Amino acid sequence: MRQGGTVRGRAVIFAVVCAGAVLGGRGMTLAQSAVPSPLEAPVRSASTVLLKEGRLSVHVENRSQDWILEEISRRAKVAVMRVSGSGEVRMSVHFEDLPLDEGLRRILRDQDAFFFYGGAGTAAASLRAVWVYAKGKGNGVEPVPPEAWASTKELERDLANPDPEVRTRAIEALIERRQDGARDMVIDALKDRNESVRTEALFQALDNDVALPADVLSDLALGDPSPGVRFLALDALAESTAARALAEKAAGDPDRNVRRRAQEILRDLDAASRPRSPAQLRPGDPSPRPEAQKQE
Repeated sequence: MRQGGTVRGRAVIFAVVCAGAVLGGRGMTLAQSAVPSPLEAPVRSASTVLLKEGRLSVHVENRSQDWILEEISRRAKVAVMRVSGSGEVRMSVHFEDLPLDEGLRRILRDQDAFFFYGGAGTAAASLRAVWVYAKGKGNGVEPVPPEAWASTKELERDLANPDPEVRTRAIEALIERRQDGARDMVIDALKDRNESVRTEALFQALDNDVALPADVLSDLALGDPSPGVRFLALDALAESTAARALAEKAAGDPDRNVRRRAQEILRDLDAASRPRSPAQLRPGDPSPRPEAQKQE
């Protein structure tokens, strides 16, 4: 989790619940089984996850915990994120008409969890996000900005937001979350009308080893209106087969920094193509090929 995140203009409550902690209001501990006796909740053959007026009912048999949490996240519009190392769990759960957060605590009884409650203005704080950790690993949790815990679908919608800062944060978060899986979204962001969006998208993509097509980078290096984008794209292609042709064209770029980088690439390529003298060879380097001896 990143540190230093802030939440502004909201009523905020943070709660960290560790496995085995006591649930409020009912005297039940998280260590108790999530499956009550048949008298409390009859077993149903079909898996159901229902949310009505903020109260949760779950009846599932031998299902992935990820599936259960995803269904609750989708219905309650609460981000639920499994932190790396929390493990895959299959479980059976049966309960009726519990408050949303209490139901989640039952499901997460054997793991640590971080619950984020927030509300805008004078509205009462409500559950907004849940982080799931392996048991004993939830200590020292720090809050982060909303883009860090928004769902992937929410972030994808933000790519079309009228505010360029929102678009920038969205593509940065998607790259961090999906790495090379965000390639198509990065390519679209590199066509954004805003210079800052394009620059940050390219920087983050290169920093996270997103494999961008060479022709996309070439077009950016020679034709993007932003000098920053041209510089980054040219630098990314410095060791490619097209480096010399691109650098020769970029040597006439109107921006001084782009011209300088193009000249550096050309000097490096020239130096690499020149044969080295014996004095320049390092231990282990192949010796220069001897000249053919004249036949007598």
